[in-house]
Amino acid sequence: MDHGKENKQRVLFVCTANQQRSPTAEEMYRNDPRFEVRSAGTDALMGREVTAEDLQWADLVVVMEQCHANKIRAAFPAASAGAQLIVLGIPDVYEYMEQTLQREIRSRFEAALPLC
Repeated sequence: MDHGKENKQRVLFVCTANQQRSPTAEEMYRNDPRFEVRSAGTDALMGREVTAEDLQWADLVVVMEQCHANKIRAAFPAASAGAQLIVLGIPDVYEYMEQTLQREIRSRFEAALPLC
């Protein structure tokens, strides 16, 4: 995980469309000194779609729902084989940067970090 002098963990946040949940997580952690972050979607028509390069870049892939993990593993079996993956279990019922969404992301992500 050593990425130079900064030694930040590279985190890829993934949701469906890359419109609400994963961009919220990216924005929340953008200036966190522990991480370098990106976001993408599994079916992003208007947002940024996840790529094999994203998965190779990431130390940790954080998906909002189990279906995202399943899609990533099916679409990118080689790139996702060694990826450390966390499922937050956050449904697609929130708006971008909604306070409740931010609380859910923060509590679930931070709780999962010691396991990484």
